[in-house]
Amino acid sequence: MAEVTLKSLHKYLRLIENASELKRRMPASPNQRSLKEGLSEISKLVGLDNAAFKDPQNIAAVIGPQRFVLIWGEPSVTAHVARIFDGSKVLLTVLIDSGQIEKATGVGGLSHSNQESALDSLRPLLAGNLALTCRLFRALFEHMLGFASPSIAQQGSTTLVNELTGSKEHGRSFLATAMFILGAEIDRENLMSFMLEQGLFGLQLFERLLQNREYCDAFYTFRKLERVFVGSPAEEEKQLRNRMDRFNEQFGGKPGDVRMFEAGNEDKARVDAHFAAVDLLEAMALTPLSLCLNNAIAAAPSNAVRFMKILARHFERFAEGKETKEQANQEIAGHLLAFARQFSADSKAAPLSS
Repeated sequence: MAEVTLKSLHKYLRLIENASELKRRMPASPNQRSLKEGLSEISKLVGLDNAAFKDPQNIAAVIGPQRFVLIWGEPSVTAHVARIFDGSKVLLTVLIDSGQIEKATGVGGLSHSNQESALDSLRPLLAGNLALTCRLFRALFEHMLGFASPSIAQQGSTTLVNELTGSKEHGRSFLATAMFILGAEIDRENLMSFMLEQGLFGLQLFERLLQNREYCDAFYTFRKLERVFVGSPAEEEKQLRNRMDRFNEQFGGKPGDVRMFEAGNEDKARVDAHFAAVDLLEAMALTPLSLCLNNAIAAAPSNAVRFMKILARHFERFAEGKETKEQANQEIAGHLLAFARQFSADSKAAPLSS
């Protein structure tokens, strides 16, 4: 770990922006694995006990609790989630251990003039580190789920990864998020200044990360499918408040007292919309947008709840047919970008959350 620096990590992760090199390192035609098999492969890749991903909480950390169910103790997902998961696993494998892929394809690795020029692997960072591995994978999974269309995903993992990493916009936002997550493990104090120097933080990055992204299918749809009935208004209010309190606590904020639902208006569409909005905020917290969330909550813990309710309104309008999916996605992206612009300002500088 001593030789790993922000500079060497950045040079290694720039592979994400090199579509031709990524394609060269990927297996020609990988067979899609089941979720259970894929989780086992990830655990082996980073030296974790194979039982690590038998824990539902760890599966939830990887793909989100709203996207799988346990049936007779085994995780089960939709076909689209399975494809996105497999594509994310292939990309993670290339990033962690490109040598393993090269052995399978018979292709040699890149040579480096010195140890500082680039890392040979991400294994030193991820080996045995379940929390960090889950965080990195979840970020890649959320990005793919947000930007990959079902038609692209159906063509297989190689096509999916090539499509998303082959564009400057996707490659840059992938790189920024991976750098943000892994860089915090190396040099948290200097990470943001380094990312600014490399153009990995700022409004252009946020535009790439947030615009032209699927939000309704990636978040609301899964909440809609999660259950047929909701609980009592008091139960739903308590559960949502607990979620937001935990979210605020992640950024050093105290529990808030903002009303979650208007009295008598806790129907299923509204409940689903609010929980989908919290899911979205938690996904954004994995990206460089985390700094903006930190600043917003430092200014006032109620800011997170207020913003969650703004996002929930568009999910609800989509559910009611008052906005098309395209309109809702565009409105949500606009709100997220405005939020990023407001709370990335220097006036509310705050340390990175853990």
